[in-house]
Amino acid sequence: MHFLLAGRVPWRTPLQSAIITGVFFGGLGIFSKFYFSETIISDSKTYGTIFGIMTWFIAVGAVIILGAVTGAVWEDRKN
Repeated sequence: MHFLLAGRVPWRTPLQSAIITGVFFGGLGIFSKFYFSETIISDSKTYGTIFGIMTWFIAVGAVIILGAVTGAVWEDRKN
């Protein structure tokens, strides 16, 4: 995040968002292990593998957005 913001924001500001996003990614990894592995196999016969993979990409996007928003709200409430 610091690199993408070209160093305009101190390291501590996006740190909470990064930690929360990492925790959400860990949760998505655990959820994916149980849900998506079976979904890709069962849906590949009906819809093809693309349906399960597209759902996973949407979940990754949601994790990134929710992590950033949760970190920003946490930072605002702290101040």
